[in-house]
Amino acid sequence: MAKEIAAKENPVVDALKKLKEEEAELVAKLKPLQEAIGALEKIIDKSVKKIKPAKDNGGDASSVEEVVAESVEEVQ
Repeated sequence: MAKEIAAKENPVVDALKKLKEEEAELVAKLKPLQEAIGALEKIIDKSVKKIKPAKDNGGDASSVEEVVAESVEEVQ
């Protein structure tokens, strides 16, 4: 009887192991994307901080674009 129960549970255990392996693979693939998103968020935050003073000082659209370009260059 116990052998029958163990035999029935094995497919479930095997499926769980397979799902855990797939999860680990997906997490490994997701990590670089999360890092890239974080870097982009930093660029945006720096740009916004620099753009606000430029707008307050009467800056035009071209100066705002320059600030964004500088922020991108700093991160690279």
